[in-house]
Amino acid sequence: MTSNPTGDDDTHATPLIVSFVGSSGVGKTTVLEQLIPLLRAHGLRVGTVKHAPHGHQADKVGSDSWRHRQAGAEAVLLAGADGAVLFLAPDPDSTTAATGTHHAPVVSADFDRIAAVVSAHLGAVDVVLAEGFAPLHDLLVEVRRRAIPTKPVSTSQPNRPPLWLTITDEPTGLADEYGFDELTAVAGRIATARTASNRNRTSSSSKLVT
Repeated sequence: MTSNPTGDDDTHATPLIVSFVGSSGVGKTTVLEQLIPLLRAHGLRVGTVKHAPHGHQADKVGSDSWRHRQAGAEAVLLAGADGAVLFLAPDPDSTTAATGTHHAPVVSADFDRIAAVVSAHLGAVDVVLAEGFAPLHDLLVEVRRRAIPTKPVSTSQPNRPPLWLTITDEPTGLADEYGFDELTAVAGRIATARTASNRNRTSSSSKLVT
């Protein structure tokens, strides 16, 4: 069993998923990029998820792995000394309508598939930071900038749960609001939430055993 950086029994633990949402250009990727080493400094293992509703190009046309996929392989693992990449075939049940916006609508098949991949391949980490994919989360963080129009997540999409934190370039002093220069504090909040989540899950497991 791997060592547990939080000091709790994580035999049955699953990652704490923190999803970061916000308009295109507000700096979500930069926030995640800075949070990863800060969380690692807390002794946490970190994984990330980047939602690509309009597709992505992570392989080269004509490469061996591309040829495997073109031949009909549903999953292709590209592995080597530098790491590994898993390519999955497009889900025929997952379709998104073109909206002209940065984030296309997420259908249930899309969510179910991403959640399954996270469960299968990111289960060994302590925290998963998800960018641009609100449905997949334990905690929801909105990133805002004054110069970029945005609608409050909690009111523009009522089906979403309440925000946990807000990261903004014009903080007003609220307890759950942080500036872009306060990400060390945000990392601390995430680390504390991970520990609390772990304890709750361990307590629930103990009650089931008894």
